Amino acid sequence: MESAFEIMTDDLLGQARHLSELLTARGVTHAFIGGLAVNVWSIPTPTYDIDLCADVTLDDVPALVADLDRAGYVPPTTSWIESIGQARFREFTVHWPFQGGLRAADIFLATDAFQKSALTRRRLVELDAGFEAYVISPEDLLLYKLVAYRNKDRAAIERLLTVQPTMDWSYVRPWAQQLRVTPRLVEALRDAGLDPPGD
Repeated sequence: MESAFEIMTDDLLGQARHLSELLTARGVTHAFIGGLAVNVWSIPTPTYDIDLCADVTLDDVPALVADLDRAGYVPPTTSWIESIGQARFREFTVHWPFQGGLRAADIFLATDAFQKSALTRRRLVELDAGFEAYVISPEDLLLYKLVAYRNKDRAAIERLLTVQPTMDWSYVRPWAQQLRVTPRLVEALRDAGLDPPGD
């Protein structure tokens, strides 16, 4: 099986490092979510964009966008947008040039209790040789994917549960209820051939 970093492009990993270093320099607590985290905790598959959660407020966004603009990223047309999913996570998107086009980096604002909790549970892992960064835990990754729950998220959940069938369900279950995704959790576990976590 290919490692998490072997299946990703050097460009994407370089941009992930760049973003992480920029946020670290600003003293911003952050962790990668999305495809980068999936490839750490699950069966690696190609990924072409970056998703991360950062402990920034709405008031912090304009200055952060200005820093990203100066660092070579294409700023968003608006300061922030509502993300996909009924939890209504807030995010903004910047892009970087790649082979005549643009690739996206979605930055989620940890302005809610769940994402703040996820950042306290982040794990330091090696994404590439000489590149260590924080990613969210498998449990928090599962919850993010349950909130989004598009076809690609459901496929990612299936791969995640194949590799990580034993999770801290005492953590997942209350958050699933609070995020109103318990039926999705039960469905995902059933599809993976796993028993729903007990009460």
